[in-house]
Amino acid sequence: MSIDFLYGNELYSYYGILLTEHQQDVLSDYYENDYSMQEIAENFGISKAAVSDLISRCSKQMLDYENKLGLIAKDKKRGEILQKMSESRSSAVRKYAVLLNNLEEDKQNV
Repeated sequence: MSIDFLYGNELYSYYGILLTEHQQDVLSDYYENDYSMQEIAENFGISKAAVSDLISRCSKQMLDYENKLGLIAKDKKRGEILQKMSESRSSAVRKYAVLLNNLEEDKQNV
């Protein structure tokens, strides 16, 4: 099973905290620091194949978390609803959309 880099990065941003410290370190270098698998292998003193295997196993694990918890899907749906509320003809609905959007921004700044 292989997932594309952008979706893997998104999964990591939601579920990376659930991985072991070593897994987080490797995936952080891969997704956040944009290191190649060879660079990661050299930094951790492991083979390139071990890095590839770790990324693949963690991707599968994080995808399983998403399938069970659905945090990414729920956030996307929430965003769609907020967008529709923002475009509403009702000023009260637009006002609530602003308030909800501010809550979302506060959540991301924590």
